[in-house]
Amino acid sequence: MTLDSTSKYKPDPPPIDFALLRILETDIADNDPTIMLDLIDIFLKDSKEHFARIDPALQKEAYRQVEISVHSVKSSAATFGASGLSSYCERMEQLIRLRQIDEFQKVLPLALAEFRRVEDVLLIERQRWQERDTQ
Repeated sequence: MTLDSTSKYKPDPPPIDFALLRILETDIADNDPTIMLDLIDIFLKDSKEHFARIDPALQKEAYRQVEISVHSVKSSAATFGASGLSSYCERMEQLIRLRQIDEFQKVLPLALAEFRRVEDVLLIERQRWQERDTQ
């Protein structure tokens, strides 16, 4: 739940916009279970690797590497309809460019939590595609 400017609770948006995910499934994967399984696996693996690179890169002040990692996750998340995750990454990309490291580090845990929400949904979708692949 989030708190809006009128102090009323409103539910968080879903981690995945299924309309966009369905476009990915039809236009990119051509409704092929093998392709969808690969796309989901690649997205999850690459995103985890990019997130894992951030802290070490911050420690080394390798800000361009951080920017590349968050940009990669941002773009991939948008492709999967994970607009919340993409928005967090866009914000982190802006903050790292401006070298606002303290603010960046406040957004990072929010992005990681959103990634876990996206991952949960995509693992369910992966199971659905896995079942289609074995039929």
